[in-house]
Amino acid sequence: MHLSKRIKQTACAVLASALLLTGCSTPAVAATVDGKDYSTGVYLAYMYMMYQQTFTNYNLYMYQYYNMDPWDQTLKYGEGDDEKELSVEDYIIQMTKDTIVRQKALENKIKEYGLQPDAEEAAEIEKQIDQVKTDDIIQMGFNKESYGEMLRAYSLNERTLFYGLYDNGGERAMSEEDIRKYFDENYLSYKIIEISLTDSSSGADLSDEKIAEIKKQLEGYLEMYEKDGDFDKVIEQYNKDKSSSSTTTTSGATTTSANTTGSDTTTTTGQATTTAGPEGDATTGSTTTPTTSADDGGEDDKEEDEEDTDPNLKNIDANTYDDEAFTTAVKSVPVGEAKIVEYKKGGSTNTMALILRLDPEEVNKENEDGESYFEQNRENIIYGAKFEEYDEEIKEYAATLDVKFDEGVVRKCTPRQMEKDASK
Repeated sequence: MHLSKRIKQTACAVLASALLLTGCSTPAVAATVDGKDYSTGVYLAYMYMMYQQTFTNYNLYMYQYYNMDPWDQTLKYGEGDDEKELSVEDYIIQMTKDTIVRQKALENKIKEYGLQPDAEEAAEIEKQIDQVKTDDIIQMGFNKESYGEMLRAYSLNERTLFYGLYDNGGERAMSEEDIRKYFDENYLSYKIIEISLTDSSSGADLSDEKIAEIKKQLEGYLEMYEKDGDFDKVIEQYNKDKSSSSTTTTSGATTTSANTTGSDTTTTTGQATTTAGPEGDATTGSTTTPTTSADDGGEDDKEEDEEDTDPNLKNIDANTYDDEAFTTAVKSVPVGEAKIVEYKKGGSTNTMALILRLDPEEVNKENEDGESYFEQNRENIIYGAKFEEYDEEIKEYAATLDVKFDEGVVRKCTPRQMEKDASK
């Protein structure tokens, strides 16, 4: 999405008149990280970005739609023994701090390895910055210069360092053989009919009798596929059978539509440290396999993509997908075959499914440049294979930096105060 459009979204309307009323323009320096000063304007630009990311990623705008206060919610921050619940306001503030510190860590490493951002990507960011009107942001307490400083770092640093290290010519570059091996072992394409084996009202497992009925139902669909060889028709029949029932349950079992399982974008929960991701696809509190650039091309491209997409076809990277039991179930089905499998969905819900596993290279179309699915996903493959170890290294290094935030700025310049002032 172009920044000129992004600036005018809901978040911007909420923040529009906030910061000049709070006294957030002073002091001049909000943070010092490893000897580098970050002005209050730059701090506010990062806070604005974190506000947007948090409200979008956690659907907090919906609370407002239903007349509920999103600020009353809590969000998980950290991981493992360090995980804790933070208020939305404290979460955004912490994410703002984390992001600024991470950017300085990235900048240090970029300098250490002598890397430069891709010229075309840098030029695109400059175009986006040029599209921002000063009048759209000055009332939020930061100017175009501060916004540009934030956006250059947020959009380019992660990609510059990660792919500079792990892609062609990088000090830690993956070999072509390893890239192909990762793809073959982890990229899964499939179509699915999935039914829960748990009672939707009580949460208890279904009886053996009910499970036998569901298995018989799926065996009928498998027989239909083996006869006609058209899994899409099987899914269509399944959906007709569902809609003809008076409810969306089968003998007490909640059914899941076949075209809602799996995702082209896969997510693994990680430490709550916001990064732009190597692809510039900002994520909050998680690491997301990048599928879009900083500029998504607008609504026309989205509609075109939807027209070219098989709604029943699912593609995932098993290594980054957040349900190991499910990916193991998919892998248990030989390529080119359909099979009934059972697994604990999400590690907890007993589930039975009819899965048709497919060859990703055969069922995914070449792009307009004639690139195969494998070639299209080269950067995503490297991301899936190496980002976890890279991310841990950056976190450990960032923790060694000398960091100081002006608590006066942190205390006054809160996202909630922004909204209060904007409503006056």
